[in-house]
Amino acid sequence: MIPGDTEEEAAPPSELLRDLDRLTGSRCEACARELCGHDVLLSVFLGVKNAPRCLSCLAKGLRQAGPDLRDEFVSFIQHRDCYRQAWQVASEREKQAAQTRDSWCRWTGLTLASAPPPTVAKAPEPEEQTKGQLVAAWDAGTMGCGDLVLELRRRLTSLPPGAVLEVTACDPGAPEDLPASCRLTGHRLLSSTHPRYLLQRKGP
Repeated sequence: MIPGDTEEEAAPPSELLRDLDRLTGSRCEACARELCGHDVLLSVFLGVKNAPRCLSCLAKGLRQAGPDLRDEFVSFIQHRDCYRQAWQVASEREKQAAQTRDSWCRWTGLTLASAPPPTVAKAPEPEEQTKGQLVAAWDAGTMGCGDLVLELRRRLTSLPPGAVLEVTACDPGAPEDLPASCRLTGHRLLSSTHPRYLLQRKGP
């Protein structure tokens, strides 16, 4: 978990745009670099908009390589209208701003069309599905998109490392959202048979 995390309610497109307006150009909470709009969107998605960070610091906090985190996020938002629309707004603003100043955006040149396809995780072996201890169950009902991902993250980070959470998620986007969330945050998807999912909280 990234130090200083705060959980946020998922935002509709208008709220995403307000976050872009408010946070673009502010300073990363970890290294004090200026944040571009794409950094802001990733911070919002990961639930840390009250303590936003740049791509490099977010990746460090999640113990991932920056390019991997970037590519996973961009691949994911290609299938989510709210984030895709906000991404396009951020990109256009960065393009316009670069005409009058040196761009600080570390996502320059990466378009939604150029992002690699999402990694398809290999189905876990049957014995892998029984590892860990099931300590919690959560019925997410029809919760979807940002709401589902952010609430899932909150619940997983409240569990001890290695604990398993059983999730029932009926939203039709869950088969894509939950694996993407696991790839971004480092938690493990042990099994996925819609609408039932077993997820294991990552280690310390």
